Amino acid sequence: MASCVSEKTLTPLEMYCKSLPDVADAPQHFPMYTVASAVLLKLTTLRPHEEMKARDELVVFSDDMGRAAFVSHQWLTKHHPDPQLSQMRILQDAVQRLLTSRSESVSLDLLTEALVRPARPLPMQEFQKQPLFFWYDYFSCPQPEQCEPEERDGQLARQLQAIDSIPAYVAKCHFFLALCPVLESSEANQMLTAATWSRRGWCRVERAARELSRNSTWILIQSTTSMEVVGTAMSFPPGTVAEGEFTFARDRQKLAPVMRHIVLRKLNQLLKAGDLPAFRRHFNLQTVHLRGLETEPLGGFLPSSQGQGTVSEFLHQNGLRSVTRADSAGWRPLHYAALAGNTVVLSGLLEQPADVNKRTSQDEPMLGLPRWMSALDLAAHYKHRAATKLLLAAKAHIEGGVLPAIHYAGNADDAEGVRLLHVAAGQLQPRNSALGVSCFESAAGHGASEAR
Repeated sequence: MASCVSEKTLTPLEMYCKSLPDVADAPQHFPMYTVASAVLLKLTTLRPHEEMKARDELVVFSDDMGRAAFVSHQWLTKHHPDPQLSQMRILQDAVQRLLTSRSESVSLDLLTEALVRPARPLPMQEFQKQPLFFWYDYFSCPQPEQCEPEERDGQLARQLQAIDSIPAYVAKCHFFLALCPVLESSEANQMLTAATWSRRGWCRVERAARELSRNSTWILIQSTTSMEVVGTAMSFPPGTVAEGEFTFARDRQKLAPVMRHIVLRKLNQLLKAGDLPAFRRHFNLQTVHLRGLETEPLGGFLPSSQGQGTVSEFLHQNGLRSVTRADSAGWRPLHYAALAGNTVVLSGLLEQPADVNKRTSQDEPMLGLPRWMSALDLAAHYKHRAATKLLLAAKAHIEGGVLPAIHYAGNADDAEGVRLLHVAAGQLQPRNSALGVSCFESAAGHGASEAR
C-alpha cells in the first residue's frame, strides 16, 4: 500500500492489513527429525524412523544448526519407499554434486525462465554455505506398521502429528527437492516419473506447502545431472490434493486440516505484506485448493457487512471498491469471482452490470496464468463447470486472448468442460492464434488423457 494514501480512502481490508501482527511460524506438532548430509551420503540401507532413531542417526533440526532440505518423492512399494535404494542413490549422487561443485548452478526450468522474470539459476555454492540436513518421510516420520502391535496406536498418533507439521517442516527448509527419477515400480506395474509424482496426493500437498510458502521455488531432480529450479505452476499439470492418487484412500482426509492450514497461512502472509491482488487470487482459489476435502473455505477475514447483499459482501471481503474497476494487478471483481467459481456472485456482478468479456491486463506467472484472460477462461482453467455454463449463457466470448477458452479446459484435463465449450463453439479444434496449436494438440502436450 502506498504511504501517500490517506486513512480515509482505505478499504476495511486495507485497514485490517495495517493492523496485522507478524505472521507466526507454522505450528509444529512433532519434532523435525533429519539426517546430516554425511549420514545421508553413507546410507546403504533405508531404515524406518524407529530404527534410525534407535541408532542415533537422526537429529532434531533447528535453524541455528544450518540449512535443511525437504525431500518429496514417490514410494516404489506400498510398505517401503525404496527397497533397493534406486531413488536414494540418485539423491546421494545429486547431493554429492551439489556439495562439491564450485562453479555450477542449478538451471531454471524452461517455462520458469520464460515466464518468471525475477527467477535466477541457483548457484550450487548455496548448498555449501552451512551444514545441510535432510527431511525424508520414511525416516523422519513415525512408521506405525514397523512397530509391535501394542505400540501402533501411539505411533499412529505421532505420525498424524508429523503429518500436521508438514507446513512447518517445509517452512523451515531452505531447499525443497522433488526426487523424480524414471524408475520402474514392479508392484504398481508402472514407470514412475515426474508426471506420476505430480499426480500423487501426498506429493501434491508437499508441493502446495512449498508453492504457497514465502519461498515458492523448488528443485526437480530427475538424475544426477538433471536438476532444474521450478518457479511456475505451468511447468507441471495442475491438480488438487483430493484429486490426487492415494495408495490408501483413507489418507485423503488426513490431509484436509494440513491443506487448510497451508492456505490460511498464505492468506495471512499476503495480508501482512499488503499484497492485496495476490491475496484476492488465493482467497478465491480456496475452493480449488480445498476441493474434495472435508473442510470449508474461509468466508472472510472481516466482520460481515450485514444487509449489504452478496456482491457488496464479496467486494467487502476482497477489499474492492467497484464492480467495474480493475485493481492494481489489472483484474476485475468478475475475474476473482470466476477463480472461486462463485455463480451467485458472478450473477450479481453481471446484473450490476459487469462486462463479461473484460480481460486481465497483467499475467500471474506463479499460477501459470497469462494476461488477457477472461472470466470464462479462468472458470474453464479451474474446472468450474457451473460458472462456465453461466458465463456462456451471458454471451462470454469463447475465443480471444492468448488461448481459446476450450484450450484451458483441455489443458486442465476437464473432459466435461471441453464438452461444454465444444457445444457452445460448434467446433472442437479452434487453434491458438499465436502458435497454431489445436485444442487436441495442446491437451496432448499437457498429458491431459481424459480431455483428449
